[in-house]
Amino acid sequence: MFAGTKTLIGLILRRDRVKLPLWIIGITASLIAMVPVLRDVYGDEASLTTLYQTFSLNPAGLFLTGPMDAPNFGALMTIETILWWGLAIAFMNTLLVVRHTRQNEEIGAQELILSGQVHRGTSLIAVLIIAFLANTLIAVGIGAGMAALETSLWTTDQAWLYGLAMGLFGFAWAAIAAVIAQLVESARSANGILAGLIGVAFLLRGIGDFMGTANADGILQPTWLSWLSPFGWLQATRPLTFPEWWPLIVPSIFVVVAGSVAFFLLSKRDVGAGILPARKGHARASRFLGTPLGLTWHLQKNIFIGWLIGVVAMVVTIGVLVPEMTHVYESSENMKTLIAAMGGTGAIIPAFLSAMLSIVVLMVIAYTIQGLGKLRGEESSGHLENLLATQLSRMKWMGLHGIVVTIGGAFMLALSGGLLALCVNLVSDYQLDIWEYTLAGLSYLPLLFVFAGMYIVLFGLLPRIAGLVLWVYYGFVAFMSWLGPLLKLDQQILDLSLLTHLAAAPGEEIVARPLIIFSIVAIGLLIIGTTAWRHRNLLER
Repeated sequence: MFAGTKTLIGLILRRDRVKLPLWIIGITASLIAMVPVLRDVYGDEASLTTLYQTFSLNPAGLFLTGPMDAPNFGALMTIETILWWGLAIAFMNTLLVVRHTRQNEEIGAQELILSGQVHRGTSLIAVLIIAFLANTLIAVGIGAGMAALETSLWTTDQAWLYGLAMGLFGFAWAAIAAVIAQLVESARSANGILAGLIGVAFLLRGIGDFMGTANADGILQPTWLSWLSPFGWLQATRPLTFPEWWPLIVPSIFVVVAGSVAFFLLSKRDVGAGILPARKGHARASRFLGTPLGLTWHLQKNIFIGWLIGVVAMVVTIGVLVPEMTHVYESSENMKTLIAAMGGTGAIIPAFLSAMLSIVVLMVIAYTIQGLGKLRGEESSGHLENLLATQLSRMKWMGLHGIVVTIGGAFMLALSGGLLALCVNLVSDYQLDIWEYTLAGLSYLPLLFVFAGMYIVLFGLLPRIAGLVLWVYYGFVAFMSWLGPLLKLDQQILDLSLLTHLAAAPGEEIVARPLIIFSIVAIGLLIIGTTAWRHRNLLER
């Protein structure tokens, strides 16, 4: 059963030699970087007391971040990081396992692997070993980093408990992904189910906290619903406040059980098939699906719907939290510094919402990059060759994907601004102009066009690394918008982020000049990219 395991481990490391290190380093480094940032912004006693009073038993805060157990920095670090970085770790593990199990079968690579002296279960063993090593590196990186960085704020044991809890949490999701990969026939279905499970697990933990009650010491005790979620297991360790080691037993047992179930299911199905029968499609395609635009929308709709749900959830959350956050903002000079660093200036509500809107804009840009990534996906999979054998031209194919993605992004931007104002109007005494906030969201549309243009240029000139290069730059822009000013970096470095050059609407007045420049740059990039695409061969470079 272990024949070929070492070779397959090498193959996985070869295929993910860039992607996996970026996940590990990005998660670990960004979490460790939050410690000095949060300390500088919220480190004073007054800020921590205000936050504790606001979020300790606040319904919205309980649902989104969990309870703040005490008015100290450890409790703040917990609510600010443990669940949100947990989301990133969960997705890293599920995507990794599906990519090297179900996707291999879907593209026919598994049959080639099994033609050698390799057991059917070897691929699953190999990817679980890689997942274990990746989560171990994350656990060690986080534990060592936090232990070395702030020994005055928590003990070494607490820091290592935090890191170990994160690592076990991630491996639990790898085990869940191993089970789901045996149930369905396509990688897209597996990833969709797993994304839904992550959302449901987060929701169960939120409901469990929301329905919980405080004990005699004022510490929230969640209901049994939280114990149905890996996020609940992670949170139950309370590593930086009231550390508990025993909850680590739950994910440890779960990993053994889920892993055993995955291997059992693997032994009961054929290669390429799933335990669950594939859903039959319609006998006839709709007339719209038979058109190039219909096919493009069919390929893009899942990406659009997924990001739309995420954007709407984020906007509604921000709107609901406005009354609580404004109290924190009014009482903390450090909070005002943070909001100003993110672009918020002026009156309290517009300043806070301007900073939050910039986060939503980053989500929409991420949707744009992923949506346009379908161009490379369709080309590398060989599907594009079949399409171009019809009367569909290269330029029309690219144009349709670009139009669908940019219209989707524009819709999200407009919806974000308007919905944000509407939510604030419904939950508070403030009355905001919905149209003004809709225009504020749309003011970032030229920035979206520039990112789309950059992808088209890279796709035309360097298609193999187009996604990687743009995602790296996107990470830089996100980092600069959130932490750049707080770290007091040189303005020339901050100016490398395109987001720095736009007014933070609606807190700041929209300036036409950078919008016009961005639009002209986007047009130039599109011309260069489409020209390069027209003149290169498929699968070239």
